[in-house]
Order: sequence, then C-alpha cells, then structure tokens
Amino acid sequence: MPTYTILIITIIVALLLWLFLIIKFSKKSTKISTQKKAYFHKILKRTLVNKSPKEQIIDLDKLLHKILQEVWYTWTFWEILKQEPQEIINLNRVWEIHKLRNKLVHDFDLINENALKKKSLEYSKEIKKILAKI
Repeated sequence: MPTYTILIITIIVALLLWLFLIIKFSKKSTKISTQKKAYFHKILKRTLVNKSPKEQIIDLDKLLHKILQEVWYTWTFWEILKQEPQEIINLNRVWEIHKLRNKLVHDFDLINENALKKKSLEYSKEIKKILAKI
C-alpha cells in the first residue's frame, strides 16, 4: 500500500511541475486582432481631441495600460513596466511620461501647458509605434 501512495504522490508532483513549467515558459501572444488595433487607434485619436494636455497624458497612460493588458500582461501599469515589455520600443520615454502622469494626478503643482502638450504628443507617438509592432 505505501508504494502506491509514493507513486501517486510522485505522479501528482510531476504533473504540477510540468504544469508550472508550461505556464511559466509559454510565450505570450504579442499580436492582437486588426479589429482591436483599429479600436485602439480610434481611442487614441479621440484622446487627442478637445482635451487639455494634462487629460491627454492621463488618458494616454490608461490607453497604453489597456493595450498591454490586451497582450496578456497583468497587474498594475507600474508592475508591467518593471517587467520591461518587449512591445514597448522606448521604455525610458514611457517611464518618464508615466512618472509625469503620476505627478499630474497626485501633485497639484502647475506644469507648463506647452511642456505637457509636447509630452502628450511624444506619448501618442510611442503608442502608435507599439500598435504597429503588435
């Protein structure tokens, strides 16, 4: 009887290890459907119209987070950026603008509108590059 127990435990452990390895090392799909890309492009265009640069940066940050979640990244945006997603072409620029977004949301200091507009355009260009890559 104890031999069967050891055999069953060994099989269960082997199956769990196999399952863990499959989940851990399986490749994420970095492609999204053409329809989903078109949807994200539509949101991107809508984000850049009739909004202040502050609102644009905040909305662009949310959009990029949704895009990365669509490519199977989970957790918060900060945690996703820490993973250094291969879909992001210029990670340093995205980090810089994400930190600016945090400053806009959490701090109430006034930041020059022209500087915000420039950052908003940079962010939208990065998102367009990412959408072209995935």
